[in-house]
Amino acid sequence: MKTIITIYLLAFSILCLAQRKLDVTIIGTAHYFDDEYKSLQDFESIQDFIADLNPDIICIEAIPIEDTLSLREIWPNTLNRADGLRDSLIYHNAFPTIPTNELPKDDSFWKTYGSNKQLLKGANYYASYDIWNAYYHWFQLQEKGDSLYYFSKFQRKLSNSEYGLIVFPAAQKLGVEKFFGIDYRAGESEFLENNKKVLKKLVFSLKWKPLKVYLRTQKQYRKANESGRLMEYINGPEFQNSFSELIDELPKKLPRSEEARQVKSYWLNRNQIMADRIIRTANEQGAAKVLLTVGSAHVTHIKRSLEAEGHTVTTYGEIINNQNN
Repeated sequence: MKTIITIYLLAFSILCLAQRKLDVTIIGTAHYFDDEYKSLQDFESIQDFIADLNPDIICIEAIPIEDTLSLREIWPNTLNRADGLRDSLIYHNAFPTIPTNELPKDDSFWKTYGSNKQLLKGANYYASYDIWNAYYHWFQLQEKGDSLYYFSKFQRKLSNSEYGLIVFPAAQKLGVEKFFGIDYRAGESEFLENNKKVLKKLVFSLKWKPLKVYLRTQKQYRKANESGRLMEYINGPEFQNSFSELIDELPKKLPRSEEARQVKSYWLNRNQIMADRIIRTANEQGAAKVLLTVGSAHVTHIKRSLEAEGHTVTTYGEIINNQNN
């Protein structure tokens, strides 16, 4: 009897897990903020918004460690450095589980990897290909140092990105320990090549209204950046609608272009995979409330995919719009 009850409860819990509906909030970001204009943007209010939201997990536009195909294509040099670091840590018997108080004390190890033993946690992230959590750990250290060049070289670039200006500071306020990557970029080199060909074809089709809308949107993007309203603009309806319309209409406006069909197919597939990974990650973590920070061009298509699965999705643009009305 106990066995039957146990099996029933297990089956019921699996069913509930599969049917869990998520509450997802999506913030569209720029991946890089011009140094000239970043001081004009109100990043602190967005950090506070994330802190007030207090999500169960934060998903970011990073490739998860198990997707080695994407990782090798996008960051081959980074992974080569990670492999080298991993070999060094194994050689020094410090990878992956040795407690801090049992770390090797020989000078050669700490000359290479820094005197601050807290760096080792970030080094373990990095050596495991969990690159963004490595940078987040490095971001939180009070004494960062430059001895572990794996972090310091790229960290300077992060200071002008959505991670250094929005995501990491907000997560630190919440006491978040790690992020969950949901990106997928295998085949991106072919996508970029096709994208160049499509753009050239569109240049000769300037009568196409959506392209004119897109060009106007880029002009508005620059104005928003210069006025300190960039985050508001890229999350607003004009930008969101113009980009999604451009992607959706490509094969219709260039019906003889195989490149246009492939660009749309790749883009929709990438966003669908990201949506699927959000759902899977939330289920694995037992999370109901999810925050996603992702490049603003992804917002509409990820929202569509999640809503098609019955999940509740709120975008930062919708929240701003409701506050202004």
